[in-house]
Amino acid sequence: MKLNILLASSLAAAALFMGGCASTGYDKAHSTSTSLEKAAGEVHKGNGQIDAVLFSLSSLINNPEADLKPQFNKFDSAVSKLESLAEDVSERTGTMRTQGAAYFRTWDEELAKIQNEDIRTRSADRKAAVAVQFEKVRLSYIQTKADFAPFMSDLKDIRTALATDLTRGGLASVKDSATKANTNSAPLRTSLSRLESDFKALGVALSTSEK
Repeated sequence: MKLNILLASSLAAAALFMGGCASTGYDKAHSTSTSLEKAAGEVHKGNGQIDAVLFSLSSLINNPEADLKPQFNKFDSAVSKLESLAEDVSERTGTMRTQGAAYFRTWDEELAKIQNEDIRTRSADRKAAVAVQFEKVRLSYIQTKADFAPFMSDLKDIRTALATDLTRGGLASVKDSATKANTNSAPLRTSLSRLESDFKALGVALSTSEK
């Protein structure tokens, strides 16, 4: 999974609406919908990435080979990938919030240009509905970031401990922590599934064609 790609897609969703004339607005909406569909697909792969980390950890802890280094290196690599994704979430959340605010300010500016009161009211209602869905996506990001924290914390602690004490005794000392990490993966999986669903919902809302 590439959460940095997911976040970039969400930023694009906001940016694509900024500027431009009404005659091409639907094209931008369609492009955004397509980006959101792709982002949802990437999120769907998230649980597979979690499986890879937990599998490498379980293999190391429960089925250690004569030489522990290859198994540890697989675990270390998997943790590094997840760590990088978590950092991307932290760095880009603030930017996404700023871009989202700019997007809706632009919509407000366009609403002010509409002379027909009924059309203006309906457009305002539409903006409110999209804003609710955009907010759901933003909150899903925040929740996913929060659920990453305990999961990543335990994984990094296990990695640090084993990097110093890569022995049978060292494996035994982190076994309980490995179990805890597995438990903490549950809420993360839930938040990823919710994020995928929210991406899909917003993508459908902005689509120019029936799915």
